[in-house]
Amino acid sequence: MKATLLLLLLVPALSRAGQVCVASSDNRQQLTFIQSHLNEEARRVRLWTDAWGAGYGALTLGQLAAASALPKKEQVDFYVGAVSSAGGLAALLAMPLDVMADALALDALVLAHPGEIDCEVLAKAERLLVRSAQSEAMGRSWMMHGASALYSLLTGLVLGLGFDRWSSGAFTAVTGLLVGEVMLLTQPSGAEDTLRRYRAGALSASRGPPVPTWHLQAAVAPSRAGLQLSMSF
Repeated sequence: MKATLLLLLLVPALSRAGQVCVASSDNRQQLTFIQSHLNEEARRVRLWTDAWGAGYGALTLGQLAAASALPKKEQVDFYVGAVSSAGGLAALLAMPLDVMADALALDALVLAHPGEIDCEVLAKAERLLVRSAQSEAMGRSWMMHGASALYSLLTGLVLGLGFDRWSSGAFTAVTGLLVGEVMLLTQPSGAEDTLRRYRAGALSASRGPPVPTWHLQAAVAPSRAGLQLSMSF
């Protein structure tokens, strides 16, 4: 919530900056700063999206494959889990973070203006930065945490109410909640940091410590399935 409120306060500030902008060499420096950082953030977001997409996809297929090898009365756990994983994959693909598209749009904008950068071009770049930051803030907002928890709870209730498998339902709900929280907490937030630094005028500051790399893979046991998450620096 704090990040969202901060961004709402920064949007009019960027608009005012555009009104008093004077074309100069500083515009090129500011544009280069935004472009380089959005490109780097887009790369990180693509890695994050691909890793979680692959993990959800593998978990979906793994549970479908495991279900066929189990007694019929236990298959429902894996079928419901597979549907739940497929839903997570669908949500990930349906709501991509804006920075991936914004970085491409900014690259096209820079290519179209190889000469002096006027205030209008810089303002467009600033709006792309703001939109990317807002998208990341929304992706980690309390609404997304709540939606993830509700989805996991409903999945567990399907097993409990629909098939009288309350133990499996509880396990599925808790596992889904944990996986959803890990996904939200590992979502990149570099655009938000770039926006703060841009407003502070810290255009030559270091990028900060390296971002850890997350590895996600499906783990299927005889009667359970889950996700294995590891991290490297």
